[in-house]
Amino acid sequence: MNAPYLLKEILDALKDLVEKGEEHTIYINKIPITEEDRIAILDVLGEGQITIRMESTTYPVEWRETGISGVWIGVFFDREKKPILETIEVTTFPKLAAAQKEDILESIRKLEERLKAILKDL
Repeated sequence: MNAPYLLKEILDALKDLVEKGEEHTIYINKIPITEEDRIAILDVLGEGQITIRMESTTYPVEWRETGISGVWIGVFFDREKKPILETIEVTTFPKLAAAQKEDILESIRKLEERLKAILKDL
């Protein structure tokens, strides 16, 4: 059974997150674990209260907070909504779900244009 080793890796990663600010990702479907391991890991981690969905047309993703603060379960899907990658992410917030700098810069441009149009009509 590999579950205890993975849970220890998660525990160590949580300590590194707090002490060093280091994030950590475990690619669940890339390592040899049994269904029994999966169930044991999910049982120990428990369920949190937050679910984040990124509704991309190419690769949608869903993150679920676990009952252990700082630990997220991520599932990446293909275009047919079939899971292609599963992760355990030790982080304060999944980076891919956060606003990216390029997107914020584009949003500044959009908002400036919209505000300019409103002010023009006043």
